[in-house]
Amino acid sequence: MTKMSMNDQLKRVALVGLALIAILMINANYIQAFQAKDLQNHALNNRKSQGIFLRFRGDIYSSDKMKLAFSEPLSPGNSKTKYQRKYLKNAEVFVPITGYFSSTLSKGGVELSFDSILDGRDERQTATSWVRTLAGEKPLGGNVYTTVDAKAQQVAYQRLTAQGPIRAAAVVIEAETGAVKVAAGFPSFDPNTIASIQKLNEVAANLNKLTADKDQPLVNKAYSELFPPGSSFKTVVAAAFLSQNGNTKDTPVPAPSQVPTGGSKPITNSHDDGINCGLPQAPLINTFAESCNTTYALLGADDQYLGNNAVRLQAEKFGFYSKIPIEDDLSAPASEYPHNAQNRDEILRGSFGQGETKTSPLQMAMVAAAIANDGNMMKPYLVDKAVARVEGDGGKPEEAGTIYEADPSSMGKPLSGDSAGQLQDMMRQVVATGTAKNLQGRNIAGKTGTTELTATRGGAWFVGFAPADKPKYGFAVFVEGSTSIFGATAAGPIAADIIDALSKK
Repeated sequence: MTKMSMNDQLKRVALVGLALIAILMINANYIQAFQAKDLQNHALNNRKSQGIFLRFRGDIYSSDKMKLAFSEPLSPGNSKTKYQRKYLKNAEVFVPITGYFSSTLSKGGVELSFDSILDGRDERQTATSWVRTLAGEKPLGGNVYTTVDAKAQQVAYQRLTAQGPIRAAAVVIEAETGAVKVAAGFPSFDPNTIASIQKLNEVAANLNKLTADKDQPLVNKAYSELFPPGSSFKTVVAAAFLSQNGNTKDTPVPAPSQVPTGGSKPITNSHDDGINCGLPQAPLINTFAESCNTTYALLGADDQYLGNNAVRLQAEKFGFYSKIPIEDDLSAPASEYPHNAQNRDEILRGSFGQGETKTSPLQMAMVAAAIANDGNMMKPYLVDKAVARVEGDGGKPEEAGTIYEADPSSMGKPLSGDSAGQLQDMMRQVVATGTAKNLQGRNIAGKTGTTELTATRGGAWFVGFAPADKPKYGFAVFVEGSTSIFGATAAGPIAADIIDALSKK
């Protein structure tokens, strides 16, 4: 055996050493390139929570450039200062949009769905600002611009709360894009009360109080809570009927004074003083304008007219039975319409929006927006764009380029353009001659709805589109109060005032 020289041994040791160094470098680069984000967000990594208040979190704006959420340094000029999250003085108006960022590190709304951008950790922001970072500038949390119109949002909240409701909500969607222009709800809360990083005991007490409140102010009434839609659901039943071959708004449908049920109380009409409710037959458009309960109960329950399965399929096309995606980590719960063919009474009630039919104001606004948009239903979204920020001259933050932009997308075509056009005419007729004649001259169209929630609570709806002649927005307004409130008078004027605020742009 040849004896290895000292030089050969040193070469081998050097090669092994170089190989180990190469392996370490490859591993380090792999971790930085592919595992950094996972490790950063790992549940056992407490550095994330330790440093979160040391970062200058980005701002949240309305579409008309009102600053809704922002951060301020507790000790200006101190490189190790902590940043306090703050909201407008009337922040309860905008909570359905901004959500909240609590000092307990719990989050909701846009604060949650765009957390990585607002916090400055998003990879797109790092890529956009890396040159500036190398030059010594400090990367900051990015700014987020929402789709919501601040003035219309304020009008919505003021009008919703003026009547002293138990619960209330309003949603307005831009029909062609799906951009949410208004999403207001009551009861609400001030996110400033749970944001303080200096009064943690007070924050914990406030959170406990909000959580224990029976009316659940932490639950977004605009799209996170379900209510019986009352007669506003007749838009879905009418859409199903118009989708059947040969049916039009003028097709005769049954409109009797009452429909027997398996119980002691038959289904009756709340508008028997009208011309059409109580007739053997009447044109669909007239039963819609006068909101004949018996018509839509029979359409939904009996196959000879339409049938439960046809209504179920139409509801599914509008998005019922599935969560509605809005933004990442932000969605609305699935709406429901009963489709148990063995329980006729449940289907009769559900087909005019009572009983087990439950939906969110967002869902009903989407139905109206699809009708306004010639049958095409757009995915709702709350954020228009996000912009990276860096520390500029004098330490002031500067915007450094767009890193996210909304891409409007369709969720399908739940009804044809012809059916949508006929439904538009039917909703105009509601205001012209039907249950919402009090809204004549307000340039909106829609469907009223009234529902019994409990023995002492009632719900009022107005779901529709505006302007009436050239639809641009779909909307839904819900107000809960006494059993004597009605959609035309309790919800309709609120919708008209919100649309007026949007139309003044």
